[in-house]
Amino acid sequence: MHERASRFAFAIMEASSVGIVGVGMMGGSVALAALRAGYRVSLYDRMASDQLAGPKFRKASVVNELAELVSNSQLIILATPIGALSQVGAALSELVRPNHVVSDLASVKRPVAELLATAFRNRCEYVPAHPMAGSEKSGAEAARDDLFAGAVTLLCPELAGQAASVPFVTAFWEKLGTRVVLVNVSAHDRLVALMSHLPHLVAALMVKHVAGTNKAALDLCGPGFRDATRIASGAPELWADILLSNADAVQEHLRAFKSELDEAITLLAEKDAKKLQALLDDAKENRDRLSP
Repeated sequence: MHERASRFAFAIMEASSVGIVGVGMMGGSVALAALRAGYRVSLYDRMASDQLAGPKFRKASVVNELAELVSNSQLIILATPIGALSQVGAALSELVRPNHVVSDLASVKRPVAELLATAFRNRCEYVPAHPMAGSEKSGAEAARDDLFAGAVTLLCPELAGQAASVPFVTAFWEKLGTRVVLVNVSAHDRLVALMSHLPHLVAALMVKHVAGTNKAALDLCGPGFRDATRIASGAPELWADILLSNADAVQEHLRAFKSELDEAITLLAEKDAKKLQALLDDAKENRDRLSP
């Protein structure tokens, strides 16, 4: 067993190839960033085959079968929508070997991790990851090689069978320009509900409110409203899947946010300038802490 673990660790230290299943905006951006970082990249996406044939991905190897991607890659990243991961995981589980490491980009980990950990148990290594970067745009044509520069990647190490697979996946994301933070699966879902899923839903509600109150106002909005609601332009079917997959945590934060709205209503009703400015001062101080 010790000898097998040593061979496994050596193999992944030497790995330089990555295969990406699902090449939309996120998967495509991983591909372009990995190519720039010097990885050999294989791509598999039947739905986007025409887009992958263009010049943007000319340095990658586009394959027509999962088996070919697996044979060309040691790190395999699943970048499909959450709803497709069950089928993809089942298909891959028949192809991977112990020297493979599988990861994913899913923005909700608990249901995904349970499913994929079961599919890959005793077959290969599985280390979930989630780069905190994205765009309201979708599709392979929106992919960028600099999408992850300066971003944080959340990595869930508790499902790895071999300790060496965690630093390998960490090194991959560091080479793509991100700072890696290790969190467990449950903590991941609570964090992203707060800093990603809640803001997306609130942005959608803001647009809904303006459009429902006076739709003509949308033609008059300035950059403030556009910036605050940009993420609401994300693919609705994708985001509905994400929000429902993390519904418990999102509801918890939505209830807490509702109490913040109630407090703001009270401050305005009481015309409490001091407390209102304190609220705005606190918000500005915390917002200014964010990286540009």
